[in-house]
Amino acid sequence: MTSSEPKLPTFPVPQDWEEVSKLYPIQNDSIWLNFCGISPVSSFAASVMADYFDEYSRFGIFAPRYSEPKIRVILQEQLAGLLNCSPKSIGLIHNTSEGINLYSHSIRLSPGTRILVLENEYPSNVYPWEHWKEKGVGISFVPTGNTPDEFLENLEKEIKTGDVSLLSLSPVHWCTGMPLDLVAISKICEKAGVRLILDGSQAFGHIPIDLGQIKIEFAAFAAWKWLLGPLGVAAIYISPEASKDFRLIFKGAGSVKNDSQYLPYRDELKPAADQFEHSTANFNDWIYFYASLQMLSAIGFAKVQSRVYEISDLISVRLRNLGFILDSDSFPEAKSGIIGVKGHKSKEFTPDAINVFFRSKKIYTAVRMGRLRIAPHIPVTEMHVDILEKTFKEYLNK
Repeated sequence: MTSSEPKLPTFPVPQDWEEVSKLYPIQNDSIWLNFCGISPVSSFAASVMADYFDEYSRFGIFAPRYSEPKIRVILQEQLAGLLNCSPKSIGLIHNTSEGINLYSHSIRLSPGTRILVLENEYPSNVYPWEHWKEKGVGISFVPTGNTPDEFLENLEKEIKTGDVSLLSLSPVHWCTGMPLDLVAISKICEKAGVRLILDGSQAFGHIPIDLGQIKIEFAAFAAWKWLLGPLGVAAIYISPEASKDFRLIFKGAGSVKNDSQYLPYRDELKPAADQFEHSTANFNDWIYFYASLQMLSAIGFAKVQSRVYEISDLISVRLRNLGFILDSDSFPEAKSGIIGVKGHKSKEFTPDAINVFFRSKKIYTAVRMGRLRIAPHIPVTEMHVDILEKTFKEYLNK
């Protein structure tokens, strides 16, 4: 973008985290602690959306600052910067299930081999693989274990059987918050010739992911979790090696090169990542996603992740002092923003009852796999942690 071109809104970085929190109106009289589920909208994203709608109402699709090609390139560049990969490897889709399904139906696997997925994995990384069972490819679940090292041991046992063709997993467990050692996993898979696929929704934007250091073939990830974006927007990564001669199972109006020229019909396909956007996208939500990524990148992705860990650690310390048992007690050295509360040392632990009590106090958590799941992000401050601790005490003293 040259200096003479009309400029898009940029994010003015606040002086402190309290000012960041004020950008989220929901935090004024509530405490949102389910960022790994669905993130609420910031006032900055709302203002950018309003600016876009104003311009679109006056210029339609010829809006000078918000052209579709320009926004697509910006999103690809922002995500590529986060993941240390080429923007050409990034495609824009609607959700993780869509991305993994499209990839799963577009590749070839040999009958008699197996696909490995994580035990108690989120359904978007299980259902897209099930069609392979009808084609002679098995699906097995790798026990997660209680620590990242235990998982590696369990994975190596499965890989050593020699019949594994593909491993698809989430680098951070969506219920316990346990992060996995992607560098070690990547080396195990590469040595055995096993394709490595990631459901990155609970990882990308949450933990450091350097695709220059790990070898994966494909990943899909949602915008509305740790990337603070809108529902209904997601992205994919496909490696340069996998991109060669890749052909998506679907072919739509947006699959071919020069797709704005509708006739004559064409057979020359776009690069692999762009094939996943095979028809009209929800461009409104691209603007929302642009605003969220602008905010995160302006603050600094590494600084954001560090702050998430800082608040998560503070909450964990307070909970342990109140007698609660956490999944992270088993992996204290690993950093994660997801806190799985799985019990109490002396009192009956009923996560559903705690969750209902919290809702009555406008504190929003989730119950997953018998745990109370807490997932803070940068809008959560020390003041919110104090209120959370006070509310936990109030519940325990009922």
